[in-house]
Amino acid sequence: MNIAKIAVVAAILGLIALFFITSVSSTTTVPLYDLGSYIGKTITVKGTIESVYTTKDGHTFAKITDDITEIKVVAFKGSIDNAYALESGQEITVKGKVQEYKGFVEIIAKSIEIA
Repeated sequence: MNIAKIAVVAAILGLIALFFITSVSSTTTVPLYDLGSYIGKTITVKGTIESVYTTKDGHTFAKITDDITEIKVVAFKGSIDNAYALESGQEITVKGKVQEYKGFVEIIAKSIEIA
């Protein structure tokens, strides 16, 4: 009987742990126009690349739009494996941290998926 009680308690604790892990690790997908409300937070956005360039130091900067708002996405050298493959016109999904730089909101990319 004690083994059954231990198994039930372990199962319940496991479910609680899974719930906590998924709630902490998930990110919110937000429209570009609302990024100012998420400064300091990690979020996910979707958009179309309007322009992209890579500096001689290997950092990639892209402007993306959702037809309403334009935002800068920054991928520092070595942080994103596929940053070299970004091209104007591509649909992308970016996960990253929102920050303000020189009065403008931008995303520091942690991952970029090309649709």
